[in-house]
Amino acid sequence: MFKNLSIKGKLILIILTVTTFALILGFIAVFITFRSGLYEDLSHSMLNTAKIVADYSITPVRFDDKERAIDILEKLNNEPQIECVHIEKNNGEILAFYNNECAIPNVAIPNGGEALFYDGYLHIVQPIVYKNNTLGRIYLKASTEEINNKSSRIIINLLAIALLIVILAYLFASRLQKLISSPIMELTQATKQITNDSNYSLRVTKKSNDEIGTLYDGFNVMLKQIEYQQAEERKSKKALQLSEEKYRNIYQNSIIGIFQCNIENAELIEANDKTWEMLNVRPTKDSLVNKVITVKDALRIRRSVKDNGFIENYEITLDSNGVRTWVSISGKYISVGDKEIFEGVIKDITEEKESFLELKRVNYELDNFVYHTSHDLRSPLLSILGLISISKNEKSIDAVLYYFELIEKSVKRLDALVINLLTLSRNSRVDEKQQLINIQETINETIEILNLNKPEKLEIYTDIKQHSKFYSDQTRLNIILNNLISNAYKYQNPSEDKPFVRIEVDITEKEFNLSIQDNGLGISQESQAKVFEMFYRATDQAHGSGLGLYIVKNVIEKLDGSIRFTSAIRKGTTFHVKLPNHVEEAILAEEEAK
Repeated sequence: MFKNLSIKGKLILIILTVTTFALILGFIAVFITFRSGLYEDLSHSMLNTAKIVADYSITPVRFDDKERAIDILEKLNNEPQIECVHIEKNNGEILAFYNNECAIPNVAIPNGGEALFYDGYLHIVQPIVYKNNTLGRIYLKASTEEINNKSSRIIINLLAIALLIVILAYLFASRLQKLISSPIMELTQATKQITNDSNYSLRVTKKSNDEIGTLYDGFNVMLKQIEYQQAEERKSKKALQLSEEKYRNIYQNSIIGIFQCNIENAELIEANDKTWEMLNVRPTKDSLVNKVITVKDALRIRRSVKDNGFIENYEITLDSNGVRTWVSISGKYISVGDKEIFEGVIKDITEEKESFLELKRVNYELDNFVYHTSHDLRSPLLSILGLISISKNEKSIDAVLYYFELIEKSVKRLDALVINLLTLSRNSRVDEKQQLINIQETINETIEILNLNKPEKLEIYTDIKQHSKFYSDQTRLNIILNNLISNAYKYQNPSEDKPFVRIEVDITEKEFNLSIQDNGLGISQESQAKVFEMFYRATDQAHGSGLGLYIVKNVIEKLDGSIRFTSAIRKGTTFHVKLPNHVEEAILAEEEAK
């Protein structure tokens, strides 16, 4: 857009740009200073409030006087920015709270004397100290909404001032730009006349000895050279046309992709039809970076070409319109005038690359499987051997029985691992078997088996909405339900007063939708991307083999389904499973059998 402006417009735009840039820098400094002051005032005020509340809370905390503690916190109603405050004893018990009982965020908050701004709030932890003994602590959470409102108002004022200054700058620039633009406009008019009439014998009159005067002299010399070059051009034009037609036929009919691009911005200068076919995009002169080729690959290719002058069989991945393709690029660097150009050929190697990557993935999983399996098999065996050795030296029957219990746990752990390994092996070898499934009965049987180890107080809720018969693989569905419900049992939150597991099913003619929700420990954000990996344990409380969710995902993929989940620490996890319903195929098969 800037290139297409007149010289007058460019001069005005430059002046306005410089003015606006200076205003932005100044206003940013003012805004940062103002906002920093607001944050500092809020921090100082809330720290003092927290210290006062801590001092007044010594007696209620010492004597466990909840009513007195509540009276102290109610005096904070004059501080509208306070979202919540609670008085917490050393044992973690909340003695009293203001507004609502708020949870301390999972970040490191300084313990007294400092405040932390996090997630749009001010967080303060102030210890309650009596005679050098810490009795508990005060947690205070204050909103920064008032700071944001004040910041918005100052931004509006600054923008109004900036607008006024820009308008004044525009008025001055509109007048002063004529000193530079007028001579250039005269030269422009002469250029248009020459272009329209094709009269290169025309010359312009020099009016000054400055840079514009030098430009006039150069313009006249250029016209003279053009007259000479026109005569030479007419001679070679016919020969060039014949040569170009010959080259174009060879170029467009090639069975490999041939292209020429700008090294600096990756714009394709020229490409034959085969190149566009491989790239799977419509012919364009725009840069293909971030459309087909990634910025990372573009930078690597440019660096290699500039360092070595060429590249050979450089492999990259192209993503266009959802289609992923592996290609091999070879070519060399050439310089044409002031342009740095890369001329190369492109070859589709998708089939070869996918075969190689699949083989690499399988080898990696095999190595990982062998390593972890051997370790997990050997660990309980070593535990059993150790316990047997110790029990031989025991004379007390109670001690020997205790060691037998430990041996039994190790054997059960080993048995569970073997069962998981057999399940994983069977899933990869056995074909899918479609049969009519009674989902209510299946879920009830799974719950009945798992209830042998159900935690106390855990409530199970089921909600089944069935609009169609459901056909799928009964064995694989049992594996999915058993693993997901078992995990919901095992990873309950011990501090939760009302633990629950909610199982919801919605069956239509097209698909089976399963949702298993709990309010247990949850899965941390950093572990969520890895829970479906082989042998991965998302928590220290996990005592299994780390194969459960890996098996579930493989089983679901075998059934052409999908699985996803949402989770939050100490709030619970919800797994969503979607499987195809093969009821139509089953009906057709029954009709054909008749």
